[in-house]
Amino acid sequence: MLESDMYLPIKEYLERLDYTVKAEVRNLDVLGKKDDLMIVVEMKKQLSLKLLYQGCDRQRMFDNVYLAIFDPGYKKRRMKAFKEKLHILHRLRLGLMVVDVLNNKVEVLLDPKEYVYKKNNKKKNLLLDEFANRKTSLNKGGVSKIKIMTAYKEQVIEIAKTLVYGPLTTKEIRKLTQNPRATQILYINYYKWFRRVERGKYELTELGHKEINQYI
Repeated sequence: MLESDMYLPIKEYLERLDYTVKAEVRNLDVLGKKDDLMIVVEMKKQLSLKLLYQGCDRQRMFDNVYLAIFDPGYKKRRMKAFKEKLHILHRLRLGLMVVDVLNNKVEVLLDPKEYVYKKNNKKKNLLLDEFANRKTSLNKGGVSKIKIMTAYKEQVIEIAKTLVYGPLTTKEIRKLTQNPRATQILYINYYKWFRRVERGKYELTELGHKEINQYI
């Protein structure tokens, strides 16, 4: 299908909303007018950087700018990647229409409206806590599918180092690491590095001995 196949469904959709519609007005794909209200629609087969630029460029002239693409289908619309694109469009104050040419159907997924910034203070505070508690700089920015060093992992390593030469009590471990959460970390035992030998006393497991060597 061609991009131009979207024109008639879009034209009919806007006409049902009482717009007078014309195509290829200078360099605009679709221009609709209802009283003093103007609407611009730029068409492409799918969302692209070029389409985003066209939409932003049209905003220099008109407030109500929509991008139109072939309907990717219900399944793809629910995917994270598509929702991320909608978020970008929302922040750019661009609308989005999806067109089902075969069924002559147009659906507006997003209207052009001002983006209201909402700070996620919970996530922000978690990030600040992680930054403050991180003691090393072992991570490399921009990597993927590689285990990263977290503040929690650093605390586990510090506890494990105290147990390299034998079992210790939780009181001794807290004193050596100066970590009030040491007992909780030993109990949770997320990495399976620790084994309780008796009440309030821990040692390293075979896995713990093996993996701690890379940090000593």
